[in-house]
Amino acid sequence: MKIVRLRYVTRTKTGSYEYRRQVPKALRAKIGKFEIKRVLGQSEARAIREYSAFHDQVERLLAAAKLPEVNLTTLRNSPKTAMDDYREALARLKAVGIDPTEPLYSEPGEVTQADLLADHWVINDTADSEAIRMLTGVGKVKPPVATFMDASRLYVTTKIEGRPDEHRKRLRNERVSGFVTTALGKDPKLTDMTRTHAREVVAEMLASGAKPETVDRYCNDIRAIINFGITEYELERQAINPFVKIDIKGLKTDNETDRDERSPFTKAQLKATRAFILDHAGSELKLIWRLLEGTGMRLSEASGLEVQDIALDSDTPHLDLRFNRIRRLKNKSSIRLVPLVGDALDAAREALDGRSGSSEAVFRKYGKPGGGNVASAALMKNLRKVVKDPKVTVHSLRHTLQDRMIVAGISEHDRHIILGHSVTGEANRYGSKEARLVATAEAMKMLLPSKARRD
Repeated sequence: MKIVRLRYVTRTKTGSYEYRRQVPKALRAKIGKFEIKRVLGQSEARAIREYSAFHDQVERLLAAAKLPEVNLTTLRNSPKTAMDDYREALARLKAVGIDPTEPLYSEPGEVTQADLLADHWVINDTADSEAIRMLTGVGKVKPPVATFMDASRLYVTTKIEGRPDEHRKRLRNERVSGFVTTALGKDPKLTDMTRTHAREVVAEMLASGAKPETVDRYCNDIRAIINFGITEYELERQAINPFVKIDIKGLKTDNETDRDERSPFTKAQLKATRAFILDHAGSELKLIWRLLEGTGMRLSEASGLEVQDIALDSDTPHLDLRFNRIRRLKNKSSIRLVPLVGDALDAAREALDGRSGSSEAVFRKYGKPGGGNVASAALMKNLRKVVKDPKVTVHSLRHTLQDRMIVAGISEHDRHIILGHSVTGEANRYGSKEARLVATAEAMKMLLPSKARRD
């Protein structure tokens, strides 16, 4: 009988299979562990199933720990703002029974508790200095004007914390905040930010080597932070968002970007790539490829499927693409029912393997935050063995399906629904999801070979 040997896995005295791996000395302080351990299961079969995903997770953890620290001013390490000192001072005074924002009634010449505190308050930091100012101006105290970093921190706690992709979103927020403070040499007040400031920040990002398309995405993040800050700090009449419609040198229009950066597969390229992947890729990658090819989904949408997202028992088998615990979607238009026909339906059946109705990831190796990026890298490695054209990528499968649907005469409305593009006008106002599913399923059957269509 063949013995399966799993690296770093040993059997314990109790009979369980345990993954046990020492952390290299140079990484122990950063990771905070001497050793990484996890019980994979009580049976060899269970251990084999659990091994791959956990081993990949450990590999990524160790790889990330080897990376140098990002040299940017981050939200967690940036200097305190005036708003921070204001809040701290307010908390200290309220702790001793004084609310400096409320009027203090007293007789003329009377020495108040605020006066006594002001005379004896010990100054240890800037918050104490702010507390003195509050005590001498009781009843007239107002908060300082919020800065960009105030808005950025509040944006993180309100919009990012707790999301499945929190770590990635935090890093990106810190990156764009670092660009703002580096370019301007300060943390600007929201009411002081001008168009000149916006152009300086854009120039700083371009000078860092970021591509115009990346800078455009960063500007979207900055716009969102400023809009959020203006609303939350009630500055609508005092501040503008200078990043609205900002020009970025070298940025292509949306149409140019779609047309010039990605090309659909030729028939020969698609046939050769499919054959190579089905011969050489891992079992889950093969299924993901077949789903992408047959539905036009985005890769992250496919890799992040939960078991309950695949409806095979429906009168019209389909995927229920929605926000789930593994991943979000690009936008609201991406929330949709995608019909399963032909090989995509077969791939969905194989992927479920009899499972139903749970929030378990369909693809154990890739069904986790960031799993889409791992799957993308693996598929691209296979694709590049066959196709060298840099404009042909995994995402080109969406362009290829779009072209096939156009040739087959499928309406623009149905194409938009299938691919998760926005549908505007009257056409978007009528028809239930179920009716649209039936219509798009019939449309997708037009792409099948004639015999399969008749069957």
